[in-house]
Amino acid sequence: MAVIFGTILVLAGFVCGTYGVIVLVRANPTTPLPMFTSPPSRPRASVLLNVGAVALVIWGANLMTPDIGAWAFLLLILAVLGPFIVIRAWHNGRVAAGR
Repeated sequence: MAVIFGTILVLAGFVCGTYGVIVLVRANPTTPLPMFTSPPSRPRASVLLNVGAVALVIWGANLMTPDIGAWAFLLLILAVLGPFIVIRAWHNGRVAAGR
């Protein structure tokens, strides 16, 4: 049962993280977003969604750790960093193509 609740929490965190990056992209439509520094405009909703995403994913991964073991750490990395890297890279490519 812990795996089911953990999966739901990880998916909810993934959705929050994805939406947080989308909010960030919408706030900076013509500016490339740096990968490891702060973007020019950072809405509060984006920050709150990212914090919520990390909290939900960690909580879900902790629930699943007894059943799936160390794979929970990989799940944590994919669910939190996946949307962050993929959507930013897509946005930066789109901005560069528009110039």
